[in-house]
Amino acid sequence: MSNLNLRLPDDLHTAAAAEADAAHMSLNSVICDALRDWVALRALSRKEDAILDRVMNEDADLLALIRGIE
Repeated sequence: MSNLNLRLPDDLHTAAAAEADAAHMSLNSVICDALRDWVALRALSRKEDAILDRVMNEDADLLALIRGIE
C-alpha cells in the first residue's frame, strides 16, 4: 500500500469528513472509494470513446442511423 499526502481545501475536507462520519467510514476509505469510482469512470469513458471513434471511422451507415439520417 502506498502513502499519499493530499492537500484539500478546508471546506472540502470538512464536508468529506462529515460524510465519512455519517457513513461510519474513515475519511481514507471515503477518499479511496471516490478515487476508485473516478478511475473506473475514466476507463469506461475511454472505452466509449474508442467505440465511437470506430463507428465514426469504420461504419458511416451505422453512424447515419444513430444520427437519424437516412
